[in-house]
Amino acid sequence: MSDEHGFVKLEDVVARPDYTLLVTFENGEKKLCDFKPKLEMEIYRPLKNVSLFLRAKKQSYAVIWNDSIDIASEALYESGKPVTEAFIAQSFC
Repeated sequence: MSDEHGFVKLEDVVARPDYTLLVTFENGEKKLCDFKPKLEMEIYRPLKNVSLFLRAKKQSYAVIWNDSIDIASEALYESGKPVTEAFIAQSFC
């Protein structure tokens, strides 16, 4: 379910040390987003510091790290790979 503009609101985000984001959207979908390719982009280079990457926080329609680094929910929704509850349980045990 998206809003009137087609954006999917974020419910939760978990940054993982392998530079992936486990994102839960308000519509109940969960996706794993591989952030490694984006780390070569100038805006995201500071996130190569894993301690900074792990500080990801969700806002309604974006994941943010600080005042200058963020990514929109629709970009994560489009690039993320769907995950199952079994995958999540296995990954976090």
